[in-house]
Amino acid sequence: MDEKIPELYATESVPLDKKVIHQRYQIKEIGFYWLISELDSKSRIAFGYANLNNDDFAEWGYINIDELLENRAELDREWKTCTYDDAMKRIRSERVMR
Repeated sequence: MDEKIPELYATESVPLDKKVIHQRYQIKEIGFYWLISELDSKSRIAFGYANLNNDDFAEWGYINIDELLENRAELDREWKTCTYDDAMKRIRSERVMR
């Protein structure tokens, strides 16, 4: 786990569209991804944005990192830290390239 990720609730006052996204987990084959903005490294519970291949039902919430890994989600090692707005621009451009 990356120790640079803020602890849970540390960025509570930051608007969602301005939150910094430190990691992305994904299951590319089915279009699922999770964007991580806060993390409790002991419990491996994160706060972030989850999209299960449906933009209409994507939402912010708590994410269990171990459950992601158990379900074959992979950490995107190429991910560069950015704001949520920039992350969404990047993801949209990746979709167009497919």
